[in-house]
Amino acid sequence: MVHTIHIAWRVSRSQAGMTLRDFLRVEKQVSRKLLAEVKYEGGGLRVNSKAVDVRARIAEADLVEVTFPPEEASSNIVPVMAPLEVIYEDEHVLLIEKPAGLAVLPMSDRQKPSLAGAVLAYYQESGWPGTVHIVTRLDRDTTGLVLIAKHRYAHSILTAAQQSGSIHRMYEAVVRGSFSWESVSVYAPIGRRAGSIVEQEVSSSGKCAVTHVTCLSRSPFESRLAVQLETGRTHQIRVHLAWLGFPLSGESLYASADRRPVHALQARMIAFPHPYTNQMLTFEAKRKLI
Repeated sequence: MVHTIHIAWRVSRSQAGMTLRDFLRVEKQVSRKLLAEVKYEGGGLRVNSKAVDVRARIAEADLVEVTFPPEEASSNIVPVMAPLEVIYEDEHVLLIEKPAGLAVLPMSDRQKPSLAGAVLAYYQESGWPGTVHIVTRLDRDTTGLVLIAKHRYAHSILTAAQQSGSIHRMYEAVVRGSFSWESVSVYAPIGRRAGSIVEQEVSSSGKCAVTHVTCLSRSPFESRLAVQLETGRTHQIRVHLAWLGFPLSGESLYASADRRPVHALQARMIAFPHPYTNQMLTFEAKRKLI
């Protein structure tokens, strides 16, 4: 049973002679806030199994260990036993394939099932002491891959990777009608629609939004698209495709409802740098978007 979260690194020749503070802050990108939490909130720092402070000097081949303080789950997340389709998991990350109809985070009714609640129950059952750190979010009815950090250090590293554009996602979408382009890039700012707390729209006063679209196949009635985001605005794919005149099949917010019960959008592929090894990992969803 796991009771603490800790990470260990071996000091390289180029890092020898650094203070532990510089090793952690500069080489391993441990934030000042997290380092303070380790120091004052029940964590620990060790070099070669000996407790030290951040002023200690490190030598080549030293083993640096950081024990993180206990994590408390948000009171908004209610654990709920629900099946999870785990695509990949280790001590640092969890990759889940989410079904349609499941919110990633709890809505106003906290008792309703959410992916975060299912993950929290999964952690509790397995003895993992972390809370839920969602890295990539999806709309309730969007299916596909959701990346979750298993501790606060992994979350900070992956959040920085996302902000720098180092996390790549490819979506698959089915839209109404025969798509007009083989490929197109949409540069159209998005902002909240006046009078709505949910709907977004293309607006000159909105934030920059860039979407790249490639047509995979088409018929007179539907087209299948590959979509990549350069920015991450709320409902970006749905808004841009509807604005082009090709709303998602099943879309009911930005177009009139049609025969599909939910909109046809899937987070199909993700590539991200592992927060501990920095190795680039790539995964595809197991289920096909029908």
